[in-house]
Amino acid sequence: MSSYPSHHVYEALYAKYYSGRDIQELLQLLEPLEGSWIIDLCGGDGRLAKAALEAGASSGLLVDASKDMASAAQRYPHLLIRVQPVHDALIGLRMRGARYDRVVCRQAVNYWLNESAAGLVSRVLKPGGIFAFNTFNEKPTTLPRTKAYEYGGHSFVEISWLVGDMVHHVQVRDGMEPHCTSFRWIPPEEFHALLAPHFEVEEHREGKTSLYKCTRK
Repeated sequence: MSSYPSHHVYEALYAKYYSGRDIQELLQLLEPLEGSWIIDLCGGDGRLAKAALEAGASSGLLVDASKDMASAAQRYPHLLIRVQPVHDALIGLRMRGARYDRVVCRQAVNYWLNESAAGLVSRVLKPGGIFAFNTFNEKPTTLPRTKAYEYGGHSFVEISWLVGDMVHHVQVRDGMEPHCTSFRWIPPEEFHALLAPHFEVEEHREGKTSLYKCTRK
């Protein structure tokens, strides 16, 4: 489970990763974006959705379970916001017969993807539409691992470990309360098994990170 901090708190705690190159990497997998309708799942404050609109998408829908996180995205025109868990939002879109050109999820697919969700994503995409996401591809250790570093004049500590198939993570920054979260470890072969019935799946590995481009059949 996970608590939902405000986007200001989240940005401060995860400063090292917040504006990473992964936004541009994901946008490249979604090309061409001109005139497309896009869904940004677990979109937070809307940075990726904003970049997609700037790259030519005509309209977008941001889905996030946290009202505090999603409220920051209200400043972006042509971006609708739905404060709901991913499954609930996808079911609602499916029931209304909505079809989009692109679906994207940045650094959060391990919170929600399962067999049911994979099918729902395919059903809200047009044939030939693209679902893109990034995730980690190395199984975490069951022994807690601690990483300490300095960034932007602040001290950070990260602690993570695996219990069963759940990764538990604690993020610490000086002067702030810690953020504790947990999400599922999904091996690469399981991603392929979940997605292959609905998509042509391409996995691009860059060290410990995998970028997935899934084209709806």
